Amino acid sequence: MPFVGLVSDPRWEPPDGSGDGDKERRNRAWQVPWRFLSWVALLVGLMLLVPTVGAAFGEFAGYLLLCFNVALGFWRFDRWCATQYWSGLRDYQS
Repeated sequence: MPFVGLVSDPRWEPPDGSGDGDKERRNRAWQVPWRFLSWVALLVGLMLLVPTVGAAFGEFAGYLLLCFNVALGFWRFDRWCATQYWSGLRDYQS
């Protein structure tokens, strides 16, 4: 009767890329999402800039910057949604 499970081979060696740096990265409990945080900081900074632009260049310029901020936020959200795997295991159902 065949058994499939955890089998260790004493001749097996890890690939060349595995070193101490990989172990430290894997042992970390969490990683900081720097790209997400930078996008949030950019959007918040642009939102805080809207009243200043509105006062300096006119209300229409502030409104255009506000519309640009909303469009940029929706665009990033759309790009994030496009990278998700929404179909799940439905691809394998017959």
